[in-house]
Amino acid sequence: MYRFYGAPLQSITSKQTGRILFVFDTKGEFITDDENIIRRCLGFFDNMKLEAKDISKKEMKTYNIPPMVISTKNEKKPILELSKPEVILKHCKKCEFATENQGDLLAHYREKHTKGGK
Repeated sequence: MYRFYGAPLQSITSKQTGRILFVFDTKGEFITDDENIIRRCLGFFDNMKLEAKDISKKEMKTYNIPPMVISTKNEKKPILELSKPEVILKHCKKCEFATENQGDLLAHYREKHTKGGK
């Protein structure tokens, strides 16, 4: 079993297929016991050979996660699309006014629904 070191969250793609082989974690580490990946990575990345006692219980459970696939098409640069956060509307309890900004709702209450009776 080997631990390879690289840039955090860097994805490593196969030059033959264009698919992602693996992704370094947020600490810039990748642990594997896959002989094919080990053979391909030994000359390119800093590494450390690990024994079972060197690996924490958390890593032992997660080291053999299959590689992340972004695209099944043979694209040179896969495009990641980030999902937009869900917009939560805030509604006025006294009329039909709605906004996604709490400050705008409070300003609406001050202008339209004061005790003066506007």
